[in-house]
Amino acid sequence: MAPKFGNLRIYFPNIIFKIIPDARLGKNQAAFRVPLNINKLDIRDYLTHIYNVTVTDVRTAVLPGKLFVNRYTGQKERTSRTKKAIVTMKEEFAYPAEPDVENDLGGKESRFEKMRTKSRTKGWNYRPPLEMKELRQEIMAKRTQTDQSST
Repeated sequence: MAPKFGNLRIYFPNIIFKIIPDARLGKNQAAFRVPLNINKLDIRDYLTHIYNVTVTDVRTAVLPGKLFVNRYTGQKERTSRTKKAIVTMKEEFAYPAEPDVENDLGGKESRFEKMRTKSRTKGWNYRPPLEMKELRQEIMAKRTQTDQSST
């Protein structure tokens, strides 16, 4: 019995699709890195149900791992294989904007954390700069404002 397209219900996907930017693709195409056990029908079904995209064509390729020399044994080995999927859609595809690391993802905090851990390894006591103290005060003020507005 042949599998039917569109009858698979996906509630919480446990599949990770990574977008691969590729300038050689058309405006209605996108490239993804997908797990090896996913087939073309699964890719089409996932994009159709989760992102409401009309998929016209799916092409997949299993890429071999890169060759490297193991530094302990000196033998040549390969990294694990990956699967690349090129999806052609009915609509034009636009890559999502890159996140602002400094503001959205805590870039300043992570930078100061790196400085703190680096100084710990050297054995010196680390005194956070004045910028870090001000940054923490701003974050705490924002949190208290959101807590007060939510209650």
